[in-house]
Amino acid sequence: MPTMVARLLDVADQIAREGARSSALRRRAVSTAYYAVFHALAKSCAGILLPSVDRDSEMYQRVYRALDHGPLRTAFATTGPLKDRETLQKIGELVVQLQSERHQADYMPPKKGLFSRSKARRLSARPVER
Repeated sequence: MPTMVARLLDVADQIAREGARSSALRRRAVSTAYYAVFHALAKSCAGILLPSVDRDSEMYQRVYRALDHGPLRTAFATTGPLKDRETLQKIGELVVQLQSERHQADYMPPKKGLFSRSKARRLSARPVER
């Protein structure tokens, strides 16, 4: 059974492909791709810190929800403490790029060509769970 992260990536890709003519749908695809990455990291953090705790428990949910968007970006940014960790480099670059793109997708006023079809497809097709 696919995970929520895999389903979010599928949805982002599907929206980008099927809604290619709509800038609103391209924005939604980019935003959904970011949230797939965010949930993948939240799941990893909770799983590493609480490997044998039930996912439905309040403790697991608190750890899962402890991941915050701002500090996450800062941790992987140019001077952040995780920037030079080789094992985290790819996911860090992905987080920083997708979060920046998500901010544009979610908060910029309507603007023609904010995300081209190819850019929306490329951003929404980035693998997270592999």
